[in-house]
Amino acid sequence: MRHEILQPVRGMRDLMPKEAWKLRFIEGNARRLADLYCYDEVITPIIEHYELLAAKIGEENRKRMYAFEDLGGRKIALRPEFTASIARLAATKLLTAPKPIRLFSFGSLYRYDEPQLGRYREFWQANYELIGSNRPEADAEILSLANDFLKSLGLRNYIVKINHIGILRGILGREGISEDGQNMVMQELDKKNWDEAIDLAERLGASRKCIEILRGLINIRGHDKSEFISKINEVVKGYPEAMSALNNFRETINLLDEAGIKIQFYFEAGFARGLEYYTGIIFETYVPELSIAICGGGRYDKLIESFGGGMVPAVGVAFGVDRIMLAMEKQSINLPKSRREKVLVIPLNSELLAEAIKVAGFL
Repeated sequence: MRHEILQPVRGMRDLMPKEAWKLRFIEGNARRLADLYCYDEVITPIIEHYELLAAKIGEENRKRMYAFEDLGGRKIALRPEFTASIARLAATKLLTAPKPIRLFSFGSLYRYDEPQLGRYREFWQANYELIGSNRPEADAEILSLANDFLKSLGLRNYIVKINHIGILRGILGREGISEDGQNMVMQELDKKNWDEAIDLAERLGASRKCIEILRGLINIRGHDKSEFISKINEVVKGYPEAMSALNNFRETINLLDEAGIKIQFYFEAGFARGLEYYTGIIFETYVPELSIAICGGGRYDKLIESFGGGMVPAVGVAFGVDRIMLAMEKQSINLPKSRREKVLVIPLNSELLAEAIKVAGFL
């Protein structure tokens, strides 16, 4: 028997008892938070139709999906994220359900990434989706939930990088750049290829004024909310859709401030995420000890409509459980030990073996 087949497939791993305990501890916290915020659990298949999962996930993620044909000739794939499956539910079985709907999921996902620190081909997530509200308080709820989740695990000094993708889309859309073209620009921004993103926008027909605005936006970043909003306000004048997105962003952040919810934000106007379905607020959370995000989310108001479910706004967040385990280790966060008492029943001789088994059964 070849040695390699006795090892997990590359990018997969065995979770030994201590690691499994950590994962289940985080899962327990995720479930308690779902109860606290009144999110109902749904369990969707690990395997979905490829077309559903690939629809708005972004070109880079499409390349990394585990896709294949089943024995019936159907092209299917292992889910690389939860949102497409939840949007499918919202467009079908939950189409007529009273809104808003709050849904929670926990499970394993699959993506053919290059294995490295905190990045596996099988990974675990806790996922929360708020469906049916386009109000700023829905965005604020998701951000508050994310903050409570990380605090409940004892994580410290984390920063939430945040933007409103509607600002960028508002500018590019007003320039006549198609949604597909906008998505291509976002892909470059997601990879921090600033110059390539600007060059691409120019090739897609953006005006000289637009190019200068984009150059200015990419350099607007920092921790000061008022300064960030003021600078963007000056830059995007003349683009009403972008101004509307900025006002929505301001309302959400102000609502959190007024509610006394303390979150350490880092505002970045050139920040984009690789998933194509985002339309509003987007965010990712980082701890100082890791260069990879431990959670991320945002608003997607058109995804459910693209699946035939009508214009149903939604916002959500996903927590990378594997990365959170790593962050907790880096920050030396000790998990509470199991409260379960262990009892050992020892027969003094072989004649008492049956009696020992009986006593153990009572326990």
